[in-house]
Amino acid sequence: MKIRTRIAYLFAVIVASLLLVFSVGIYYFSADYREREFYERLREKAITTARLLYESNQKITPQTLKLIDEQDKVVLFEEKVTVFDDKNNLIYYNHPYPEPIDPHILSQIYNARDKEIKRRKGEVESLYKYYPEKEKNLIVVVSAIDQYGLSKQNFLITILSVGWFVGVLVIVFAGWVFAGNALEPIADVIFQVEQIDSTTLDKRRVQTENDKDEIAQLAQTFNRMLDRLQESFYIQKSFVANASHELRTPLTAMRGQIEVTLLYERENQEYVKLLKSLYEDVTGMTDLTNELLDLAHASSDLTTLPFEKKRIDEIVLQAEAELLRKKPDYDVILDFAEPPEEEEYFELVVNERLLKNAFINIMENACKFSPDHTVSIKIFFQEDKIMLQFTDKGIGIPETEIPYIFEPFFRSKNANNISGHGLGLPLTAKIIEIHQGRIQVFSVVNEGTTFIITLFRKEPVKKEIDK
Repeated sequence: MKIRTRIAYLFAVIVASLLLVFSVGIYYFSADYREREFYERLREKAITTARLLYESNQKITPQTLKLIDEQDKVVLFEEKVTVFDDKNNLIYYNHPYPEPIDPHILSQIYNARDKEIKRRKGEVESLYKYYPEKEKNLIVVVSAIDQYGLSKQNFLITILSVGWFVGVLVIVFAGWVFAGNALEPIADVIFQVEQIDSTTLDKRRVQTENDKDEIAQLAQTFNRMLDRLQESFYIQKSFVANASHELRTPLTAMRGQIEVTLLYERENQEYVKLLKSLYEDVTGMTDLTNELLDLAHASSDLTTLPFEKKRIDEIVLQAEAELLRKKPDYDVILDFAEPPEEEEYFELVVNERLLKNAFINIMENACKFSPDHTVSIKIFFQEDKIMLQFTDKGIGIPETEIPYIFEPFFRSKNANNISGHGLGLPLTAKIIEIHQGRIQVFSVVNEGTTFIITLFRKEPVKKEIDK
């Protein structure tokens, strides 16, 4: 069911229910008022009859009372008045075939609070009234049909039923129109979004007339999503282009060397030299492929990555050992700034493999771009975080290029003569992002660069110790 149909349906049901309750209330109170008003007329008739009968021995005879009743018939339609004494003896009646009162009804009359009871059979409504007196106790039974009141009541039912049915039709139509008008901005947003594809992603955005309502917030959310998609497409396109270039360059060089070598027979030393060159190219391509795989893995579903509590200082030492095993001429100076006594200060919940790779990338970059191939590492332990500072005295990074160093395949202009693929820092930044940490860069050209990595704890250490 579409939203417009659902809104129109719910609107019609709610308003129709309210109208129904309102109509039923009107009918109920109108019928109650008619009934009370008619029984009041029956009560007045009963009181008048009883009073006349009390005085009939002295002033008014039953024949006179009957004559008065005949004149009053225009007031109550099909009026019947019957009077009994407390022994159920008939005293007076103004209609043929009077019947004695049921003893069960007599007991109800005596026990009633107002010494009267009401009865209704079809359209005939009756009132039984008991009058206790010293000389004579009377029970007056007055029955009649409220022809005028019932006709008005039936007419009211017709009016309310027709009015409710017509009202429901109007409500359904109004709800459909209202829902259409209310959802028109959403339909416009849907239309605009459908017009955006990969070719117009950088040109079109969702526009709304009102910039403060929920529809505008939805449009702004779409626009932010489109911005992220555009950025992802750009990164992907740039990544593919750069990866293709980085892979094609060594392959072209390898092919060229092989073709030149195969032009004519050569000495064994030349073949050995060719194989060594090819080996270096293959090793470079292997490193590049591994870096690409690591970057892709770091960008994959984070829920599949294992996280556990590890000592950060041990991970740094492992990264140092692995780097020095690969590059023996590099030097790492490790300094613990005021090491804490409690072991909990050293521990964080991390992915050990990824974080070790991040530290290796930072160390290797620092050593590679420093004339002395040295990096200094300081570790600061605090209650809510651990900070690692990597400092080198290398060629530095121009200030204008610092915002781009974490983009894949970006290389600074002053580093073109140094081998590399431009994937180490982007991978490091992605790993730190996975750990919800922060990486900062401070650099001065020809003086050196400092990377500061901050890893936060989920809970301060003191709270864990207190527990």
